[in-house]
Amino acid sequence: MVASTAVPAFAKDRPAAFRKGARRFDPSFVALISDLHVNGLKDEVPTHCYEEVCFRKTVDAILALDPLPANVVCFGDIAYHWGQPEDYPLVASLLKPLTDAGIKLTLGMGNHDRRDNFLAQWPEYAKTSPVPGRIVSKVELPHVDLLMLDTLNALEVEKKKPSKPGELDNAQREWLRETLKAATKPVLTCAHHKPNEDKVKLAKLLLESVACKGHIHGHWHKWARDAMHDGWNPQHVKPYVGLPSTGHWGDIGFATMRTFPDRVEITNHQDDFFFTGGPGDGQPMRDDIVREQNNQKVTLRI
Repeated sequence: MVASTAVPAFAKDRPAAFRKGARRFDPSFVALISDLHVNGLKDEVPTHCYEEVCFRKTVDAILALDPLPANVVCFGDIAYHWGQPEDYPLVASLLKPLTDAGIKLTLGMGNHDRRDNFLAQWPEYAKTSPVPGRIVSKVELPHVDLLMLDTLNALEVEKKKPSKPGELDNAQREWLRETLKAATKPVLTCAHHKPNEDKVKLAKLLLESVACKGHIHGHWHKWARDAMHDGWNPQHVKPYVGLPSTGHWGDIGFATMRTFPDRVEITNHQDDFFFTGGPGDGQPMRDDIVREQNNQKVTLRI
């Protein structure tokens, strides 16, 4: 009698893990963070701002995961408000425990960031970006690829002036179109902004792509699922997922993503909720919101 070589049903979805030192890493497991808003100018930080404290808590929570995610992907607004040169070295020091643990970091641009100051801290992005002048990255996972786009407005923004709306430049749009056409496995696009926000105007391109299975964004500091669509055609509907902030306002926390051959599961790790004041201040429905949204899961079919 020949022993069966079939894979048990319960094992098909078990993510493969590998060891690096004493910790286990899962190449199909990703932590998603957004809207850090860390201020390196301490004298300008209002007493009610808790961004750095909350971000340290998020880093500790990621390092407590078992197995560890092989990747952490950041969806922009790394800097506080104006992308000051002092912001990025502080963020780098706060991220260091993740890189020391062996986790790969991929950072994206938000509307509060400034490319020149970002590149002064992480100059390698200027060499690896497939679109010159933009911070664009590809994260290859076992079952799906993530394409991190740069939707920071192309116009120069004056120091300490409000940021411009989101925008996707033509060179990046053309690169994305060709990359999606050539894709050999499912793709999720990633950006700071929603797919059809401001001058991003990305939904039509994504809806026309067979390879693209959805979009993930930050910016709104809100854990949410929505859909882009083309009229009433049921074949032209694709989901997009909004991420919480690590600590500026709104939904506070991070998300994790597990990839499988047929799907992607994104889970919200809600730690707090506030709009004014900060953690510990009276906010109506705070406990109810945290209780309801913590561990909520969104499934994207690939």
